[in-house]
Amino acid sequence: MRRAYHVAKANTGAALNDLGITPMQAAAVMAVRRAGTLSQAELGRAIGMPPANVHGLVARLVKLQLIETRPHPTDQRQVSVALAPAGLQHAERIATSSAAAQETTLAPLAPAEREVLLALLARIAR
Repeated sequence: MRRAYHVAKANTGAALNDLGITPMQAAAVMAVRRAGTLSQAELGRAIGMPPANVHGLVARLVKLQLIETRPHPTDQRQVSVALAPAGLQHAERIATSSAAAQETTLAPLAPAEREVLLALLARIAR
């Protein structure tokens, strides 16, 4: 599993390299895209990142103008994260690049094997 993870990570990194973002940054952009708005804590849980690291990730994505932050509407201790206009456009390119990386990673498998593998991985991830 570790070797397969590294192959998938390398393929994803290579596909995202042209976009100038890391796989974790891409995961964050796509999580915010799916949710619309998240607190930083929710974002961390959505992408499996330790809370101590989320603040730095968010700061880098703000600097890249992919996300925007604003005070949380009901809890002043929290910050809400949403996609910036450039983030919306970037999300489309991330989705395309990620799909290409997945295709490269799964290329050695037959279509039926791909379906089974993805279903099993989804169960494990839950």
